[in-house]
Amino acid sequence: MKGLILCGGESKRAGTDKGLKLENGKTWAEIMNQKLIDLGLSVKVSINSSQITAYENYFAKADLIIDDVSIPGPLRGILSAHKQFPDGNWMVLACDLIDMQLQTMKQLMESFKINEGFDFYVYKNEKRYQPFCGIYTANGLNKLLSTYQNKQEENYSMQHVFDSFKTYAIPIAEEDSSFKNYNK
Repeated sequence: MKGLILCGGESKRAGTDKGLKLENGKTWAEIMNQKLIDLGLSVKVSINSSQITAYENYFAKADLIIDDVSIPGPLRGILSAHKQFPDGNWMVLACDLIDMQLQTMKQLMESFKINEGFDFYVYKNEKRYQPFCGIYTANGLNKLLSTYQNKQEENYSMQHVFDSFKTYAIPIAEEDSSFKNYNK
């Protein structure tokens, strides 16, 4: 398994590249990178082509995955990573989940290990799946990519993806502040 940090969004609501926002002298992308390293994973960073120069200031070029799938939204970055490493599973984090707790990530990994056979492993509150922090299996991504390439699906919502495939959902504990939204 590898870690993937999603930084390739348009940041329309934030007004600036969220992955490059600073917190205590580190970019949000660097903070998320360290969280995945602390979990023992090698990490890749998903960006779009306009971000290459900026992100090369913080990450090795070999660790950057440039969007090359025409699907909109976060699936673009996830499936671009999958195309480069089609046999790998991914723990995917959004660059703005800077409050993500190591224990939350470990619980997800443990669920993945003991509950085999699912395509995706994510947290869920009362109403919605929380796609990032999530584990996306190679098998699930192969099925997903095939579905979209064969034009069998036009809905790119993450909620729709999880409802359409075999998804293992973990309830979010009330005291867990990992999913605080910084989309401002």
